[in-house]
Amino acid sequence: MKRAWLIAVTAGLVAAGSPAWAAGYWAGIAEEVIGEVDRAEAFAKAGQTDDAKEAVINSYFALFEDKKMETAERSALGAKHIAEVEAQFNDLRKAAGKPGASDLHVLAESLRRTLRADGRALDDAKIAADGIGVGK
Repeated sequence: MKRAWLIAVTAGLVAAGSPAWAAGYWAGIAEEVIGEVDRAEAFAKAGQTDDAKEAVINSYFALFEDKKMETAERSALGAKHIAEVEAQFNDLRKAAGKPGASDLHVLAESLRRTLRADGRALDDAKIAADGIGVGK
């Protein structure tokens, strides 16, 4: 009994301390992707271009795609929109690979804004976590 209570309290504290997740499922996924975009930008600024490119690739494949945000966006926002988002990831990856790329921050910030807006749009549309159906 005590253990179940402790787990419930801990889960409540984690959820309460996580404002992105409080905003909605897809907003939370967007923030996870953004965290990796932030890492990519930090690596690039430090001159670690290989790590920066790897972080961008990870943000796309291991988070955006694997957590079904790409599928959800394609379903709810359309193929044209997802092509634009994919182009943003690609542009950021290219800039991250160039030492001292002057447009890196602008590209990263643009992608962050897009991901946040898309996360809100997917939550508003009540897209399910599988990225396909409508949730509850």
